[in-house]
Amino acid sequence: MTEQISPFSRVALAIAFSPRCEALLAEVKFLQEKFDCKLVFIHVGNKTLQEEQYLKHLLHRFGLDKPENEVIWREGEPVETIIEICQSAQVDLLVAGALEKESLINYVLGGVSRQLSRKIKCSMLLLTEPNIHPKGFNHLVVEGTDHPKTENTIATAVLWARNYNSKSLDIIQENDLSKIALIRSEELKEHEAGERKKEILSEEDQKLKEIIRCSDCGNLAIHTERIEGKPGYVISKYAREKEADLLVINSPDKPLNLLDRVFPHDMEYALGNLPCNLLIVHPKGGE
Repeated sequence: MTEQISPFSRVALAIAFSPRCEALLAEVKFLQEKFDCKLVFIHVGNKTLQEEQYLKHLLHRFGLDKPENEVIWREGEPVETIIEICQSAQVDLLVAGALEKESLINYVLGGVSRQLSRKIKCSMLLLTEPNIHPKGFNHLVVEGTDHPKTENTIATAVLWARNYNSKSLDIIQENDLSKIALIRSEELKEHEAGERKKEILSEEDQKLKEIIRCSDCGNLAIHTERIEGKPGYVISKYAREKEADLLVINSPDKPLNLLDRVFPHDMEYALGNLPCNLLIVHPKGGE
């Protein structure tokens, strides 16, 4: 068996001195144990002696004050500053806390975590309910859409599930109704349009089978399902109904903006009302 190289060698935690700070530290320590990664702790704001001592106390308490780990304090606008630090520190994964559902005004303006998820150039883990005693992720749901990024996203989800000893992983293929409507709009007879749809779905199924075959799944229980509906919406709904612990999706192909929240991009359905913890996978070296 060929050992898979972890895609997360440097993991950053965006720290705010909130009531959930300790739980987030516990979660990243657990993650460090699973992926044998180096940690970068990022705090944007004034560096007061009191806060510096408090952070040192927390890191020592959780056994995170190791020489290989790094603490970065910087003043500035939180979102852009964190993005700059992640790029300069070559961070592979940014971890942040996020509320399951924001108020309408916060959704439009965007909380810091959600703004980061739309702009960051590395993978990002949004934890909705970080626990001081981490429970891991037993049930994962991952995007199986026909897209160039999907193979890497599934491979990452499988590795994540294996490292956390997860019980099951569901791969969801979303039938984009707009794509099906486009087929029907072509100058094809009804039976020809039906055959063309079958061909496309068959090709997508074959691609997915090849991706799964090439992934080192071990004893992980893999379930695949095809659901028709708006991409992003149906997989979020599925994850909520199945009470998944982690939803894994592709990163957007371009930075999202306000217009994407008015006319939602696939990822916006998950961000608007998080069904569970969310892992957005950004391929290394990707734009």
